[in-house]
Amino acid sequence: MGILLFIVIVVIAVGSVYYGLMPTGQQPQTKTSANGLPVGDPTLTTCVSGSPGNVLLSYKVNIRIILSGVEFKIPAKIGDEVGCTRPLHTLDTSGDVYVTSPVNYPYTLHDFFAVWGQVFTRVQIFTLHADSNHQIVLTVNGKVNNEFEDYVLADGDHIVITFT
Repeated sequence: MGILLFIVIVVIAVGSVYYGLMPTGQQPQTKTSANGLPVGDPTLTTCVSGSPGNVLLSYKVNIRIILSGVEFKIPAKIGDEVGCTRPLHTLDTSGDVYVTSPVNYPYTLHDFFAVWGQVFTRVQIFTLHADSNHQIVLTVNGKVNNEFEDYVLADGDHIVITFT
């Protein structure tokens, strides 16, 4: 019995080291759920309302969306459902997005748009598509950023998404 337990512990330890130290390109692919979020992503499965004592992340970013020169107001109460506030949510139409989460997770622009029920990628914002006449530009804190939906939000970010 003791030898079997020892073997199991060694296998678990070796597996943990192998996957933890393997270069990123060689790690197993992350599976996605039906909503396009990585399996285990707490974005659409976590409620933060009523549990302020369990919050590990608490910060704010500002997102502006400009479509063909016209600013699009991000709605109030995104992520606010009856009895549940999602980790990414808005209070008003200022563009401020609050990240309040009981888990330490690298929330992305994709996560915010998933909570909102909208599309944002390098080639699409809402129903608008980039093509030879139109482009989507993402700037973060005044600098062009090519991560688009994969951009990991950070406290105090000023994000502008422009469709021209």
